[in-house]
Amino acid sequence: MRSLALLVVVLASGTASAQILDERADPLKNAYFGLNVGQSDYTWRNPPAGVSRDLCGIPGLLDCRADPVGWKLTAGYMIWPFFGIEAVAYSMGEARIKFDLGGGTILEQTLRVDGYGLSAVGAAQLGPVMFNARAGYAASTATRNDYLPSTGQSLRGEKSRGEPIFGAGMAVNVWRGLVVRLDWDRARARTTLGEKFEADLYSVGVAWRF
Repeated sequence: MRSLALLVVVLASGTASAQILDERADPLKNAYFGLNVGQSDYTWRNPPAGVSRDLCGIPGLLDCRADPVGWKLTAGYMIWPFFGIEAVAYSMGEARIKFDLGGGTILEQTLRVDGYGLSAVGAAQLGPVMFNARAGYAASTATRNDYLPSTGQSLRGEKSRGEPIFGAGMAVNVWRGLVVRLDWDRARARTTLGEKFEADLYSVGVAWRF
């Protein structure tokens, strides 16, 4: 009986040692890197009185584009199959608005939200498909630029602050470590004038899992 118990301990120790050696031999095991590109949707978080959260809902607009192309670059590590961490750098693209101020004066305004952050990742594997949800914190920057074509004057303001980031998505393994990702991500930012915005990025991308 003692011999059997000793054998079990030896086998367990050997398995644990093999796992440690395997991870040391391949430090990138369980890591992944990816790039996504997609379309963003900008909305107000504190719209002016009488205005909806729709960025293009402001009266008197001559033109508005609140759905620019955005991207994100990710690097993550799955500590366990169901939990990991992910670093992200992102740009939600540049939203554009054109106002008629009256008297033939046109104001062209752009807004861009960029940042980088770190999130906790929860994952569930169903066959070749992995579903995930993410929540974390980012250094998020809002850049607003006001331009008057009639005078050539431009006023640029940029503000960075900590903001929460959220996301969810799915990933499909297509070949070896190659993965196709479909993601939704939300980032927030505040301008130097105290305006609060958020942008949702709906994207598709590729990643490589080691």
